[in-house]
Amino acid sequence: MLIEYRGKMPRVSASAFVAPTALLVGDVDVGEDANVWFGAVLRADNGTIRIGARASIQDNAVVHAHESAVTSVGEDATIGHCAVLENCVIEAGALIGSNAVVLERALVGEHAVVSAGSVVTVGSVVDPHVIAAGSPAVTRRCLEGLAADWSEHTAREHVAMSRDYLRDGIGLPLQHEVLSTRRRPPVTVRAKTPS
Repeated sequence: MLIEYRGKMPRVSASAFVAPTALLVGDVDVGEDANVWFGAVLRADNGTIRIGARASIQDNAVVHAHESAVTSVGEDATIGHCAVLENCVIEAGALIGSNAVVLERALVGEHAVVSAGSVVTVGSVVDPHVIAAGSPAVTRRCLEGLAADWSEHTAREHVAMSRDYLRDGIGLPLQHEVLSTRRRPPVTVRAKTPS
């Protein structure tokens, strides 16, 4: 579902996949071949959310932006199942593991991996090409070998899977319910008076 809020309607590239149960609110921009999976919520009712080309926002992830802030997910980045992003920057090719949390003003560098369940605290920086884990997340080692290969091809695999859904007629842009929240006069509810 796409919800207009404060005059801002989510913008979704014609080649992007947005699952029928995903919810996009306000100033959200989803790039070419990006994929937003079932139950994901991208809520930019006060700020701005930018999802880069071929980025993957997986099932039940929550992406939010506060007043006048931006949450940005770079090209080819992957946001794992049930991850939470809040006013942060995820650079190109980074991978945020399932149930991880990335908080305000944090930066996750290019092709970095934040392990499942980790918490990247307010204002923290995860350097490019490393694996960070823990709560708070700290760098554990450089990204190399199988882990580097895995993070490299994850985005491509999700783009391919999203193409399968689109070919089956699921997640087509014209299928999305669109809701406008234009301001209306407040509704007055009066208490029922006893007879």
